[in-house]
Order: sequence, then structure tokens, then C-alpha cells
Amino acid sequence: MDQPWLTITLITAAGAVALGISILRLALGRRRALHRLGVRGVRTRGEVARSARREGPTIHPPQVRYKAPPVDRPDAPPTQTYRRTPLNHESHPLSAGVPVVLRYDPRDPRRVVVAHTKDGRPGMVSYSAGANMTWGVFFVLFGVAMGVWAFL
Repeated sequence: MDQPWLTITLITAAGAVALGISILRLALGRRRALHRLGVRGVRTRGEVARSARREGPTIHPPQVRYKAPPVDRPDAPPTQTYRRTPLNHESHPLSAGVPVVLRYDPRDPRRVVVAHTKDGRPGMVSYSAGANMTWGVFFVLFGVAMGVWAFL
């Protein structure tokens, strides 16, 4: 083997491409979960009011708390506080007290999806579909560029 760096570079490039593809698959699946709302939605901030919990054989999904207009008046100011289970609760790690960015249906503010989470505590997971897609594209392009560079 005259050039071991070529083999190492190609293995690293293949690993970067594989990592990018796996990140993109996860991010695209989570972005599709945002489409459960059916409309673009109105963006608002809230927090996770209650984590997922088990009571006997029943598993209760997590709930988020947010402010939006009353159900019968979509043009009113967002004064009503809702505490609901998001339509895409299974695609996010939601624990109590975590701030979230939500999108709700303007015709029915009780229908809500989690757009992304942000947790500043060390060791906790933050999620943003846009950031994950950016990282996935970066790793795919980096792996391809590294593979091309290895043969130049």
C-alpha cells in the first residue's frame, strides 16, 4: 500500500456522507411531522407544561402551554392560554420546563405543532429541523468534496 492516506481519506469521506444522509433522513421525517397542522400556522412561543408520563397501563403524551387568540375570534389578541398535546409530540424530546416555538392553526388555536425546542441546560437536547437539515447537507457535501480531493 503506497498511499495509506488515500484509504484513510476515502473512509473518512464515506463516513461523512453516511452521517450526513442519516441526519437528513431524521430531519426530513421531523419536518414532515410539521405538516400535520395542514396550514402554515401562526408562530408563537410557549413551554412544555408536562412531560410524557405513565399512569398504570395508560401513557399520557406531553403537553405544551402557550398563548393564542380565543377559538371563536382569530383576529383578537393572543390572551387565551392553552394547554394542549402537540400533533407531533412523538418527534421531539419534550421534558417539562423546556421552551418551545410552536405553530398553531389560526382557525382553531387548539391545534398546535412544535416547530423547534431550545434547552439551555447542559446535556439537554435542543431540536431545530432547519439546523439539522443544514448540518446534514454540510456533511454530505464535505464528504463528497473530501472524496473528490483525494483523487486530485
